[in-house]
Amino acid sequence: MQSKHLLISLFALALAAPVLADDNPLGTSPACGPAQDSNPDSRSPQSVVQALYEIVSGPAGAKKDWERMDKLFAPGAIVTPTSHREPGFQAAPQTPRQFAALNDRLLGQRGFFEREVAHQVSQFGHIAHMHSSYETRERPDGPVQRRGVNSLQLMHDGARWCVLSITWDAETPAHPIPASLERPKS
Repeated sequence: MQSKHLLISLFALALAAPVLADDNPLGTSPACGPAQDSNPDSRSPQSVVQALYEIVSGPAGAKKDWERMDKLFAPGAIVTPTSHREPGFQAAPQTPRQFAALNDRLLGQRGFFEREVAHQVSQFGHIAHMHSSYETRERPDGPVQRRGVNSLQLMHDGARWCVLSITWDAETPAHPIPASLERPKS
C-alpha cells in the first residue's frame, strides 16, 4: 500500500513540476547552442547559407573551416547528402561533423566551389525554410559541374539563426531546377 501512495505522490509531483518550475522546461541553453560573441554569419537565414557556401568551397588541398561551420548548426542538427546512383536515389543523414569528414574525403584533393544561384525563404516567427539553388565548379571560373537545390530548416533562438537540417538534391533531366530558383534574367 505504501508503494502505491509513493507512486501516486511521484505522479502528482511530475504533473505539478512544470507549474512549480521557474526555469525553461526545454533547458537553459539557447536553442542554437551555447551563446557566442556576435557572429555575422548568423544574422539572417541568407547569411547562414552564404557562410555555408563559403566554408565548403576552396581549391584542392585547402583546409576548410569546419569550426566556423559547427557554429552555424543547432545541437542535434542533421546534414543529408543525397546521390542519384544505382540502385537509385540514396540519402545518408549524418551529423555536421560526419559531413565535414565526408567532404574532406571526397573533395579535399580537388577544387570545389559552390555558389548560390537564387533562393526562396519562407519564414514564420522563429523558424524559416529556405530553398537555395546552387552551381558547383572545380575552379571559381570553371564550367558548371553540377546544379541542384539545397533545402534548409533554420531557427532563430532569440539571439541568432542556426541550421536544424540541410539536405539537397542534384538537378537531373527528370527534375530540372524550377524557374523560381533559376538565375534572374538580366
